[in-house]
Amino acid sequence: MVALRLAGCLACCLLGLAGAAEEKQPAGEPAKPEATATPPPASPRVVTEEGQVIAAEEVEEPDLAELPLSNAARVRLDVARDAVVQIRGFLGNAQTSAFHGSGFAVGPDGFIVTNYHVVSEAVLHPQRFRLEYVTSDNRSGRLRVYAIDIRNDLAVVKADIDLMLPALRLRRDIPRQGARAYSIGFPLNLGLTITEGVANGLVDTGFDQRIHYTGAINGGMSGGPALDAGGGVFGVNVSVVTGRQLVGFVVPARHIEPLLQRARAPLDQLSAQQVRNMVAQQALVHEAAVLEAGPPRQATQTVFGFTLPTRLAAAFECSTTGASEAPQGVQQESIGCFARAGVLLQLDLEVGRVDFQHRVLRTQGLHALQFAQRLNAMAADRRRNALAQHVAPFACRDALVSLDGFDARVSTCVRQYRLFTGLYDIAVTVTSIHSMERAVVSQLDLRGVGFEPGMQFVRRFLGAMQWKP
Repeated sequence: MVALRLAGCLACCLLGLAGAAEEKQPAGEPAKPEATATPPPASPRVVTEEGQVIAAEEVEEPDLAELPLSNAARVRLDVARDAVVQIRGFLGNAQTSAFHGSGFAVGPDGFIVTNYHVVSEAVLHPQRFRLEYVTSDNRSGRLRVYAIDIRNDLAVVKADIDLMLPALRLRRDIPRQGARAYSIGFPLNLGLTITEGVANGLVDTGFDQRIHYTGAINGGMSGGPALDAGGGVFGVNVSVVTGRQLVGFVVPARHIEPLLQRARAPLDQLSAQQVRNMVAQQALVHEAAVLEAGPPRQATQTVFGFTLPTRLAAAFECSTTGASEAPQGVQQESIGCFARAGVLLQLDLEVGRVDFQHRVLRTQGLHALQFAQRLNAMAADRRRNALAQHVAPFACRDALVSLDGFDARVSTCVRQYRLFTGLYDIAVTVTSIHSMERAVVSQLDLRGVGFEPGMQFVRRFLGAMQWKP
């Protein structure tokens, strides 16, 4: 399925809707010879099949895309083939799939692990969507969802019949950086595929554990296994960064066993509202950890006299840009920050996001009315995209407040999610009004958070803003 950001930017199923044990040297492999002091030949030579000797620099490099898959990858694919299935979602009685992803067998009880976002539509709308599996030898049948983990984007499913698939072995530790790795799945309806790459350890700039995999993970491979050189599953394919080459992410396999322990009965035995409440509660637990991360007073940046909250935790990324408008005599610096903290509730709905932007202006000679007009236009420039079926309209309130060293107009807007009780979007705009020569417009967006934790975060955010002339 393809449903990505990084922001979450999930590339794991083709959306058809309208989304460390140290590696050891293999047995029998000869040790590498020690380097000698003998210098290499000054001009290397290559002997062709016809016996012709030519300079090495004259040999044309082969196209890597045309080289055969390594023997190691072939072995890994052959061993894992029968354990990996394609998971398809169908709308009603349709015979063509609406979305698809991958999954693989684990444990002795016939369970299959995949990504939550692969099966999310069927979890939330069981009367509209049905799930089916297709094995590597083209057997097919119905699937039911038994357990979900929103934060780690995992789900456990099981066939209505005993598939007798060979289970893959799970590895709880994280491969060391630079270890050979493989990703298996069903990309873009092209059949079972394996890609070869490198595991680069846990990403340290995120609220949730993800392993950086330098290799191709394409749409439809979500939920497939990520294997080490020995065939152990060290993770589950989950996402890629769009617009980048070979930057993929894998959920560590250590999160699978706790989820298997919760897989006691199919979720379709619960009511739709009970399942949605379960999803919302998992999202709220995740987002509470995100919101409690800040903002500490020391995570600030000072621009034109304004001290502003910036990198509130390790998972936040910030960047600063500046612009000077000579004809109007206006200087502007912008600071944009966001947190790698979003989770998908369904294919077109991501929550848990925290984004904010500060735009600071300084002018000399610009008329006060012109400066005020510019500030008001900035404050009104807000993109609040969301599908109407997911959220109710915003309710807003404006207030004049005294912050640390300056007065400001604060607009606070809140809207509730229709299907998920307890989740809200909160949008705040802060516009300074104490000076017509220097000003700041700050905009904070919280997506899919609890109301009270969200408002507490807003108060801490405002409390971290300061003006010193």
